[in-house]
Amino acid sequence: MIEKQPAIPHRYQKKASRFRTFIVCSVTAGLVLIGGLFLLNYDDSQQTDMPTVLNQIRSGNVSTATLINAERRIEITTMDKKHFHSYWSKVGDQGSELADELNKAMPPDGYTVVVPKR
Repeated sequence: MIEKQPAIPHRYQKKASRFRTFIVCSVTAGLVLIGGLFLLNYDDSQQTDMPTVLNQIRSGNVSTATLINAERRIEITTMDKKHFHSYWSKVGDQGSELADELNKAMPPDGYTVVVPKR
């Protein structure tokens, strides 16, 4: 013979479904935020060595450039819209040498030097 189980009161079922809905919405929102952060931080530039960057500058193939002194980094965009970046060494004053090369080359869209604030 089958015994009947007492039914769970209706008020407890509503709380369980609301809690489940809250958890599903929270997890979904978290995944969307994490995915968005990964997409926003996407860096499409390719790392290369400094001689390659200098050759691009000297050949007039650079449309725009950014020198970031705090990171010792140069970011360039070529005429065919490819993005490259490179780091210069701590030895010497390569940052000002790069700025001099960019002054000589005069990229069509100019260049920017980012100096850290103290």
